[in-house]
Amino acid sequence: TSDELSTLNRALISELKSRRSAESARKRFLFKTGDKVSFSGRRGYTEGTIVRVKRKKAIVDVGHARNWDVPLSMLTAIR
Repeated sequence: TSDELSTLNRALISELKSRRSAESARKRFLFKTGDKVSFSGRRGYTEGTIVRVKRKKAIVDVGHARNWDVPLSMLTAIR
């Protein structure tokens, strides 16, 4: 029924949010200011340097006088 589908949808959304929050919390302690990172966004693959780590996002300097607010879940460390 529609009610059952709505309940299932709410449960799935809740689980997804919980997993994203846990991943953000884990990555928040992995990344530090000055780390080199990469991510794939609307403009394709991009590399930059973390300027600041916030609760669920990081401000990343991508050059050309641009800083982007990127979700921690999208970031990958460059070694």
